[in-house]
Amino acid sequence: MNDLLESYDQKSQVDVAILDFSKAFDTVPHDKLLQKLENYGVRGNILNWLTSFLKDRHMNVAIEGEHSDSVKVESGVPQGTVLGPLMFLCHINDLPDAVKSTVRLFADDCLLYKTIRSRDDHLVLQRDLQELEKWADLWGMKFNAKKCYILSVQQKSSFFYELDNTILQQVNANPYLGLNISENLTWETHISNICKKANSTLGFLKRNLKHCPQDCRKLAYISLVRSTLEYGAVIWDPYLVKDINSLEKIQRHAARFIMKDYRSGNDGCVQEMLQKLNLDTLQDRRRQSRLVFLYKIIRGMVPAINNSTYLTPIKNKRRIKPKKSTDNQTTNIVEKFSVNHSNCFKVKDSNTKQFKNSFFIRAVQDWNSLEESVACAQSVESFKAALQGRN
Repeated sequence: MNDLLESYDQKSQVDVAILDFSKAFDTVPHDKLLQKLENYGVRGNILNWLTSFLKDRHMNVAIEGEHSDSVKVESGVPQGTVLGPLMFLCHINDLPDAVKSTVRLFADDCLLYKTIRSRDDHLVLQRDLQELEKWADLWGMKFNAKKCYILSVQQKSSFFYELDNTILQQVNANPYLGLNISENLTWETHISNICKKANSTLGFLKRNLKHCPQDCRKLAYISLVRSTLEYGAVIWDPYLVKDINSLEKIQRHAARFIMKDYRSGNDGCVQEMLQKLNLDTLQDRRRQSRLVFLYKIIRGMVPAINNSTYLTPIKNKRRIKPKKSTDNQTTNIVEKFSVNHSNCFKVKDSNTKQFKNSFFIRAVQDWNSLEESVACAQSVESFKAALQGRN
């Protein structure tokens, strides 16, 4: 998302190919997977053990006591096992080497994207799709072209991309890893979708847990509703008041459900319920999650993110105490230059509201405003405790 947002901020078009493997975990050829493992340096008894783990498996179907004939499993990694996903990752690990465009992989979800400045860039991305098709044929995999899509961010020119003799469908928005990414990189649709899902789940809990103890109702809310409202929130954390209020409204309804109090109408009554239940606002929780994730990045605890690529240290200049913004937007110019401790970072310049409210800009502003004792905490646990004490 940071790559896409930076390009969007520079008014550059980025074409994103959202790719889908066909029956990914079931089609991995055993011999070719074992060949790759050997090339990675897995040899001797461990390779023999993995060979035994993958090969000579048989399966049948049992329904109401009746069993089908046993059939040998010719391909695929055993699903439901610890090693299965790891074996699949080893099998597709060299996929990015086949292309020139940027690739993002998570299990069997694959994104391929490139900044488009001319027709030649379209052609490069098309050639990369063809190279991926060759890679898939070579290693016994296959893309489901009917479920692969093209999303153009800041579209200025169009191109019909092809995969497996199929023209890929152009979309305005598409889910990826549970987040609905749109062509203008805003999150209104995603927030609307999760609010609908959370409200539906909360309604289910109200109907089925109304006679359960309060602790049970609270646990059900935290496990099934709040988790929905917070999944991936460090990425889509809203900055518009209407979106913030939409999310908080669900928790306020949940507080009445947990307390079994639907009648109280006094000013601040729901706020008192939230305090009694020890439920922080979702906005505060998102801010804390943002800071904790940045802390992990700074300390090198997120190997996939090189902190030197995204964070530029700055010298400890005069300390500026940031004023609190009342519109829930990053509009206070003082925040950008606040430096409250010795481990601060530069806040990147931004031209668009999407990039200005992206993770690294908002998180760095929050980070720079922390006190020295909080920012220098020696562990994640102590950092969380210091944050909660500060709040």
